[in-house]
Amino acid sequence: MEEYTPAYFTTGEFAKLCGVTKHTLFHYDSLGIFSPAVRLDNGYRYYTVAQIEVFNVIHMLRELDMPLSDIKAYLDRRSPQELVSLLKTEEEKLHSRLKSMQRMEKLIHRKADLTCQAMQLDLDSIGPVAMPKAYLVLTESVPLTNDQNVALSMTNHIRYCDAHNISSPYSIGSLIRQEAIAAGRFGDYSFFYTQLMGKPGKIPVFVKEAGTYLTAYHTGGYETLYQTYERMMAYAHKNGYRLGEYFYEDVLLDDLSVKGYENYVLQISIRIEEIHRSQEC
Repeated sequence: MEEYTPAYFTTGEFAKLCGVTKHTLFHYDSLGIFSPAVRLDNGYRYYTVAQIEVFNVIHMLRELDMPLSDIKAYLDRRSPQELVSLLKTEEEKLHSRLKSMQRMEKLIHRKADLTCQAMQLDLDSIGPVAMPKAYLVLTESVPLTNDQNVALSMTNHIRYCDAHNISSPYSIGSLIRQEAIAAGRFGDYSFFYTQLMGKPGKIPVFVKEAGTYLTAYHTGGYETLYQTYERMMAYAHKNGYRLGEYFYEDVLLDDLSVKGYENYVLQISIRIEEIHRSQEC
């Protein structure tokens, strides 16, 4: 029977085999984490086939963001029991990361869909649009008497969402009462909101009921936003619509896709509660 002799690799060969640089192997060696199996008097260093699996586990732990100091601490006390404990701990962390990545993937996919839909809109259109039920997380607005109060209201809303781990592909929207618009108080917002992707958990929400909403779109900046509201009120009056309590102001395209407030695309909608029969066609 032939005597088994392990295959040896130079540092360059082993690095190429494992998909890393020689510098990585030198660094691991200097830290005492992973060293060549053989060192000759002439300075040559060699790794063995048996070391490939060990290196792969170390490399995997690094890809899971485990600090090199923690990896060294484990190797200093290594045992089968310690390995099982380490891998189970990393498995739990990886499972949590995967859930987070899947949630992020859904957010990105939905944001792309919303942007594509906004690009296809007829921005000059105005009229009734069927809308599904939506769940909104609300925070009250402080009186918007100046830009500082606008920033404060937005900050309060963002902090509330962060505190409740709310992530959404929808931009922050706002609610303004119909009576405020009718009185010409176009910046008198009642609430800021974030629309959820699905049904909420324990956090309290405002339900935007499914129904037909008078809808229009606005571009050109916030300074002229009142013109779109006035156009909507005139349209509702002409067609005999009795409108709901709140206008919903949603930003469809913002700084993520356009440059400057004047290029934002806003959707303004309000539920049509009733059409007066005398006005019906």
